[in-house]
Amino acid sequence: MKKRWEIIVFTASHQAYADCILDEIDPDRTLFDHRLYRQHCKEITSDLYIKNLSRLNRNLSETVLIDNAAYSYAMHLDNGIPILPYYEGKDFELAALETYLQKLA
Repeated sequence: MKKRWEIIVFTASHQAYADCILDEIDPDRTLFDHRLYRQHCKEITSDLYIKNLSRLNRNLSETVLIDNAAYSYAMHLDNGIPILPYYEGKDFELAALETYLQKLA
């Protein structure tokens, strides 16, 4: 997917925690164009964070937010794509997502 699209990780996790995982997935920092964290989210309550896509400074008509928590894209419902969380084993959701995004494009 990186060959076709800009990929930005936007997580409600703390930066130190997220970076440990992202550095394991992408040690050379070539897969993800940017990383945004909890401090970039809008805090609704002490445990509820919403991702404001306007912070990306991208054309929102060409931007999607893929998240396992639908409330995360509450500010941009038209841009949200729900996905099941990944825990272990083969990631069927990621393969289905790639097919969906190719059709969407």
